[in-house]
Amino acid sequence: FIDASPSPFHATATIASALLKAGYFRIYESAPFKGCLAPGGKYFLTRNDSSIVAFAVGAKFDASAAADRGTPGGFTVFAAHTDSPCLKLKPVAKAPPKAGFVQLGVECYGGGLWQTWFDRDLTLAGRVVVRSTAPDKTPALTAHLVHIAKPVLRVPMLAIHLNREISTDGF
Repeated sequence: FIDASPSPFHATATIASALLKAGYFRIYESAPFKGCLAPGGKYFLTRNDSSIVAFAVGAKFDASAAADRGTPGGFTVFAAHTDSPCLKLKPVAKAPPKAGFVQLGVECYGGGLWQTWFDRDLTLAGRVVVRSTAPDKTPALTAHLVHIAKPVLRVPMLAIHLNREISTDGF
């Protein structure tokens, strides 16, 4: 799972695939749920392809009886998050090259221990959205998952003699 999920988008796709194989049915937030949920059914939905919610309806669940009692009928939700600290490319990421190196603008996401990322080979993964043309010739946006598994990036650490405060202030 970890190797197949280098980004929240990949994690969501991996989980959705496993749920489908386990007999879950995909539903959509944009469609009404009334009439499509049944006792004993297993369902999931995604949002932005980076979040996923899965649930099963109890085999003895009776929505009308629950409504008569003024309670939602009782159910349990288990949740987790698909994101983790990472360096995200900025929307316009390419910066002018310096000293023969291509530079990319990044931003820190989450509460990472960033010094552990310095001077390491890094891969690139996520989702790209490209402009395309639909079969009916109308403009469309299409999302694609990307994972460049070989090391293509590195965040260099400032040479210790250029950062004298590191011994007193830390990273």
